[in-house]
Amino acid sequence: MDFTQYNCPVCHKPFQTGEDIVVCPECGAPHHRDCYEQNGSCFYQDKHAEGFSFESLFPKKEEPKEQQGFEGFQTIVCPVCFHRNPGSADACQRCGTSLKNEKQSVNQNRQNTQQNPGTTPPPFGVPFQMGADGMPQFDPLAGLDSREPIGNGVTAGEAAKFTGKNTQYFSMVFSRIRKLGRSRFNFAAFLLSGVYFLYRKMYGIGIAFSLLTIASTVISTLIMMTPEWGAAINELAQVNPQTAPTSSDYALYLIGRLGFVYLPLLINAVRYALMLISGLTANRIYYHHSMKKIKTIKEENPSLGEDELGKLLEAKGGVNLAIALSFFISILVISYLCRFFFAASGVGL
Repeated sequence: MDFTQYNCPVCHKPFQTGEDIVVCPECGAPHHRDCYEQNGSCFYQDKHAEGFSFESLFPKKEEPKEQQGFEGFQTIVCPVCFHRNPGSADACQRCGTSLKNEKQSVNQNRQNTQQNPGTTPPPFGVPFQMGADGMPQFDPLAGLDSREPIGNGVTAGEAAKFTGKNTQYFSMVFSRIRKLGRSRFNFAAFLLSGVYFLYRKMYGIGIAFSLLTIASTVISTLIMMTPEWGAAINELAQVNPQTAPTSSDYALYLIGRLGFVYLPLLINAVRYALMLISGLTANRIYYHHSMKKIKTIKEENPSLGEDELGKLLEAKGGVNLAIALSFFISILVISYLCRFFFAASGVGL
């Protein structure tokens, strides 16, 4: 037995490895042999009657608890509301979404990490990981398994190939729509409306929104350029409530003139309402558009391999920057011309 961590109770010198040591048979106290013989008995002889034990002077320290491994700190990110849940959770604590698939993905990633220590796969729901060079490496599927269903007969990998740009965002949004039936507000679609749909190759709704935007701008400007609009403003400005007729016909007349003056503003309000609708529905519209297109492409090309199908999805999907930019410039030019001609007309001034 090793006593080098103790001191001799007689000479108070630490025991050294290989020294001749005598251990008291009653209390277990170690002594140098010379010290024991010099003392004639155990140093703690007078305490033996009390049931003294040498170990009571040096109680064993509790072994430090084994540090919790990585799996103990593992969290699972909900693919729907992105809430971080404990690794043992079977359902999201916030929205109740099942996390069974996510737990399987995390366990698989952990096994891969143990088998290949040099790699660190990202936890589910996190769109990036740190590479070997310390730089973030983005995961185009935001942690989703490429073969995970994201729609009827469509996988997350196929959807990512089709979306092409900003795949991390759409992977999370598509998963949210599929599992919860809820989407996110799209600020790009809100600000650009029809141009955004054209950018995402949804030409029908894109052209419709763009034409409505152009039409609202042109119509409201043409109304404000008419002499009648300027005359209505001047007429309303000169109405004196104290001297004006009190008949119902005159009141209706004034209401009509007031409505005519505010008609351009109402038309512009409709345009802003369309922008809001666009922002609220763009992701859901794009989701259904993508699922329909991908399914059609797969049905029309059943013999294509995975690589060939991926290339076809990239070609059919993605974005069309040229047509979106063309419409955007057109809208800007038309808006500028409308403002220029209205200012030049001097109506209402």
